[in-house]
Amino acid sequence: MVLQTEFAQIRDNTLYIDDVNAMDLVKKYGTPLYVMSEGHIRHQMNELKTKFLDKYENVLPLFASKSFSCLEIYRLANEYGIGIDCVSAGEISIALKAGFDPHKIYFHGNNKLPSEIEYAISHDVDHFVIDNFYEIELVEEIASRLDKTIYATVRVVPEIKAGGHGFIQTGHKDTKFGFSARHGIYLEAISKILESTHIEFEGIHCHIGSQVFDLYAYISAMKRFVGFAYEIYDQLGVMVTKINAGGGYGIAYTKKDEPLDFEVITTEIMKTIKEGYDKRGWDMPMVLVEPGRYVVGNAGITLYTIGAIKEIPDVRTYVSIDGGMTDNIRTCLYDADYEGVIVNKAEQPKDTKVTVAGKICESGDIVVKEVMVAKPEPGDIFAQFSTGAYHYSMASNYNQLPKPAVVFTYQGKSKLVIRRQTFDDLTYYDTNEDYE
Repeated sequence: MVLQTEFAQIRDNTLYIDDVNAMDLVKKYGTPLYVMSEGHIRHQMNELKTKFLDKYENVLPLFASKSFSCLEIYRLANEYGIGIDCVSAGEISIALKAGFDPHKIYFHGNNKLPSEIEYAISHDVDHFVIDNFYEIELVEEIASRLDKTIYATVRVVPEIKAGGHGFIQTGHKDTKFGFSARHGIYLEAISKILESTHIEFEGIHCHIGSQVFDLYAYISAMKRFVGFAYEIYDQLGVMVTKINAGGGYGIAYTKKDEPLDFEVITTEIMKTIKEGYDKRGWDMPMVLVEPGRYVVGNAGITLYTIGAIKEIPDVRTYVSIDGGMTDNIRTCLYDADYEGVIVNKAEQPKDTKVTVAGKICESGDIVVKEVMVAKPEPGDIFAQFSTGAYHYSMASNYNQLPKPAVVFTYQGKSKLVIRRQTFDDLTYYDTNEDYE
């Protein structure tokens, strides 16, 4: 987790993020508040650059946009020379507004809409991760009409079960994503691409899941994908010149989590692919990886103001905050665990076990389960750690709560990156039209 790194520390009985006092952030921007450490994000992006992009030839790390999407994160990714993957035209549109190179955008998704495909192609996004037979038809038709060439990476299901909660395990055979490796299905997909006139086959894509702590899962997946490359060449006479090894790199949300080192994972990925290609006397393919949570997960800290406190003798103590499942759906959706601290009592003894609950009208609206904190009181500020990934990007307006602001901190300063929604924003799209 982020706490007690060079980017987030407890000192003087309070929390500092990039040397910015969290209580000062609360006074300036209010709560709930998403705080993102730009120092941590830059550190992680520099890891992608120095330990993968600069270390090997013909590789490209892609930041997984779905973890956190806004103008500022795409500007940072562009600065470090890394690519991005996007799963909607909306994500693509934000990246393009940030000045991102469309040729370094990889378009994912299991049901890309015709309008999204047309938007991407017309804006020079030419790398597609092909997910199904219907998509092949759509991309060929739209690319033909626009007279563009699309470079296809085919998503193949490795049938490897890895990751945390079942909802974020995507590599096993029962998944909505990709082409099955069984019964020649993925080979049939590649054959259709080879027959098309405006799609060029480049390679194959793998994703085994998210929050993965098992190194062998990556090694096993790459061995399978080398085997797929053999099969593609032997049966179709086509070289796989690109292998996308996916992402899913786990982070530490609590002390019990033991994430893998980024360089350890990528070293094994590159080694496995090289050994497999060397056996055939082939040149190394281009290799891509897709970290998202790894880059931004531990960069985020959400600040809340404590309100009502409910003690149920011999059961638990509920501490309610001014946010909830609208700004953190992961606890409810994935049964995720987190840690945190009362900011204004950060160095006081953590002698009270509490369950931090949101203000949403749902029994499942729990933010942090059974965390030890200093004795809480209304008005205290609670900081939830490791909220940089899949918090802002999955936020909603349920119960008509305005979405929180997003603030970046860096080198002792802060800046507003996304403003807090207002009540006027909640009705911005409403109309007063009559029936016709």
